[in-house]
Amino acid sequence: MKELTLTLIAILTCHFSNAQPDTDIYVMNLRRSAEGLLIEKTENISNNEGYDNQPSFWVDGESMIYARTINGQTDIARYYFDSRNTLVITDTKQGSEYSPTPMPDGRISSIRLDTTGLQLLYAYKFDGDNEVLVKDLKIGYHAWINSNELVAFVLGDPATLQIINVNTQKARILGNNIGRSLHKIPGTSSFSFVDKTSSPWVIKSMDPHSEKSETLTAVLEGSEDYCWTPNGEILMASGNELFVWKEGSEWQKFAALSRLGISSITRLSVSPDGKKLAIAAE
Repeated sequence: MKELTLTLIAILTCHFSNAQPDTDIYVMNLRRSAEGLLIEKTENISNNEGYDNQPSFWVDGESMIYARTINGQTDIARYYFDSRNTLVITDTKQGSEYSPTPMPDGRISSIRLDTTGLQLLYAYKFDGDNEVLVKDLKIGYHAWINSNELVAFVLGDPATLQIINVNTQKARILGNNIGRSLHKIPGTSSFSFVDKTSSPWVIKSMDPHSEKSETLTAVLEGSEDYCWTPNGEILMASGNELFVWKEGSEWQKFAALSRLGISSITRLSVSPDGKKLAIAAE
């Protein structure tokens, strides 16, 4: 019976992986003009069949990491802008990695979903060596807020927003019914998240110490993924169009990517210098 159960879980896990949308990673130059933000030189840097998603720029801005489908499983890949080479970092036979994120100590944190159904947050070195970061929580999405703490979307009934100290393994529940897009706000100690407790959904900021939150803006209808620029702006997509928000203003469209055959943009990431934008798109 146990073997049958494990087999069924493995089948369901494979089905889940195969059901992921066929997406690629596009990178474009981001330029500021008197008229506002402009994009230039859009390039498909993954150009790979399957689920290539969840881009995140490395701290030096000279490379980026993302989840890449290889032989039916999802691993962590690193793309170098100068050489245009892709280095595959992981080759985890017992599962797949998702949401790779630069860690403050120079490693990569990533969600690993094993074929047994076990889902935990791991830390990876670039040689593939790894260890479990959070032992007892099933984390879906996360973002680092300092060298020891991360904010996480923790799966459960209901799913919750939690701050976790990876050194002490202690966690605080801050709320529930949130979106998957979590970010540290540039130049502050606060983080942002999507609050889905009312309609329309809104992006909120929160101070992790006082736990005081503030509503920033409503999301674009039908969207929940966003990112911050170093200048404190929020970028978000609706379909194949890109929008920008800054404090004291409304959402402003600055680009449409229909000419590239892009039909749906989800994840977004801006380089540390603000000069490049990466998107995952169908």
